[in-house]
Amino acid sequence: MADMLVKVNLPKVDCRNIYFVNNDTLFGGSEIEKAPTYISRDFKLVLRVTNVNRSGVRAQTKKSFSFSKKITFLQALREVSSKREVILKNLQEGVHKELKVKIPTLQQAWDDFVEVKRNQISPNTLASYTLFADKWILSKPALSKTSIDRITTKQLQNVVNEILDQGKCPRTAKSVKETMRPLLKKYVLDGTISMNPADLIQIPKFDNQMSIDLTDEKTKELYSVLYDYPLEPFKSIFIWLSHGRRLNEVLSLEWSDINIGNHTYTIRFENNKVRKPMTYKLSDELLKTLEVLGLQKNGFVFCGLTNKDKKMNKGTVRNHWEKVLEQVGVHIRMHDLRHIIGGTLVSSGKTLEQVASVLGHTSISVTKRYSKVRQEVAAESLDDFFKKVR
Repeated sequence: MADMLVKVNLPKVDCRNIYFVNNDTLFGGSEIEKAPTYISRDFKLVLRVTNVNRSGVRAQTKKSFSFSKKITFLQALREVSSKREVILKNLQEGVHKELKVKIPTLQQAWDDFVEVKRNQISPNTLASYTLFADKWILSKPALSKTSIDRITTKQLQNVVNEILDQGKCPRTAKSVKETMRPLLKKYVLDGTISMNPADLIQIPKFDNQMSIDLTDEKTKELYSVLYDYPLEPFKSIFIWLSHGRRLNEVLSLEWSDINIGNHTYTIRFENNKVRKPMTYKLSDELLKTLEVLGLQKNGFVFCGLTNKDKKMNKGTVRNHWEKVLEQVGVHIRMHDLRHIIGGTLVSSGKTLEQVASVLGHTSISVTKRYSKVRQEVAAESLDDFFKKVR
């Protein structure tokens, strides 16, 4: 496994392209800006040196240095820094020629990025990133076949401008920055490129607030139709969606995720966006849906209509959602049920932490801080929400 490297960036110290081997995550964050005088264990530092000759050929090498915990961190940094000129001279003379690093193309960098992120973000999010990148960025040979050290802000800005020129909203254009920034950040940290060209992309300002333009009467009518939908299991699915869950979370739910005794259910880490298992209170309404379906010991709660071993297809649910919209006379997405919940709770005075507890849409730090009260807060907030819409 490759070493986990953290950039050293202490003030008033020559730390150019020096990295700390951080395999046990002694330091958090992407940079070390403040370090103790002594490290509590033996440690390693890595120095990367790059040379570009007159012909524009780039060569790069790295050298590792091991230190005893008895030496101060500052002494170690100075020793590594003192080796920089010697290593650079050897690189220029070809002594380290065999260690030249091949700079990846944007396509190769993207493939690596996808592989790393595969187990860090949800499959749906990764699929969205990939679809966007394939359509707007990687489909252009001038970008996909260019090595990442030659990618410019202007090239990426041209993609943004093309999206806007085609009448797409600024939020879509912003995806260029959101996609390319984390991809290229890795190569800034390891010294392959000196700056991230995606940092300087300009996006027009736009209102990022989510609001659904439904009157209180229409909202109540929508929930009445959802809760009275005549066909199962779609009625039950709509009830689960109205509790703040995403469609993929509901359809991926398995009977083993349900704890009837504790009145809780868990959305597995691989099925949600925060990539952590999220446990919620099982309300009486949700419990009734499970009883209607017939309590099982294994398999998907909402299995396919023709293949019980697979989860239900999203398209099947959407067909019935369209029937609901037609009856109510509105045009919203299933996902907008989450925005209705969020907007209603905020307007009724609930805190952002309470709303986040209901929707499962929070940062890791907030998750840790409120983990003990999440289930109770979410259940209480949902009770108040249903009083307003039903």
